[in-house]
Amino acid sequence: MPQQKGIALGILLILSLQVLPQSAKPKNLVMADFKRFHFGYSVGLNTAGFTIVPNKDYRMDLVRNPGININLITDYRLGKYLNVRLLPGIQFAERDLSVTNIITGETKTPSWKIESIFMDMPILLKYRSARVNNYAPYLIAGINPRIDLLGADIPPETVKKKLATRILNPFDIYAEVGVGVDFYLSMVKVAAELKFSVGMLDIFHNPGDSRFDLYVAGVNQVYSRMVILAFHVEQSR
Repeated sequence: MPQQKGIALGILLILSLQVLPQSAKPKNLVMADFKRFHFGYSVGLNTAGFTIVPNKDYRMDLVRNPGININLITDYRLGKYLNVRLLPGIQFAERDLSVTNIITGETKTPSWKIESIFMDMPILLKYRSARVNNYAPYLIAGINPRIDLLGADIPPETVKKKLATRILNPFDIYAEVGVGVDFYLSMVKVAAELKFSVGMLDIFHNPGDSRFDLYVAGVNQVYSRMVILAFHVEQSR
């Protein structure tokens, strides 16, 4: 529900920017939107989490921790306001998960620290509004095949040679939707973008390790969720 509210708020923001009166100003990078191809890079922050379907008599508690993302941008112009974009990159994410048997009160302490290193390949359509002076709001939507190279619990005893244990399946496909604003500066085009990423596959994995008996008993299905705030810098000359 918070993701739907965020998307609705972003769309309302874009519509409000369109109807606000604007006085004419000198335009930067007047040919930027006519290039067939352009390239760039993106850096940002993310918060990753799960939608967990628990088994009967179990409760899940999840803490989201901030992560970082780094992507390259390849953009191809399809039409006046429509572009297709590839953003291959890498993302680092971390969550803390605990499972409680609500009948016995049995819980795992400390919680499992689940770390992920994602290899991303977002394929997105970008629909931009008409440019207003030196900015232009836009909407994006698409899919993101994502491979989790780690997907593992990182125990505090790692320094004592206890190995990390994979508890998430490595592959998932995410549906992505978001909003952003392009800003045309004197030399480059930059953008601020908020994106919501929803995993569509059950990524629960039984590690076959007695340390995770409560995890295996309590969890039925796991679906990944992510919110990403990114800042793009794109070549425009």
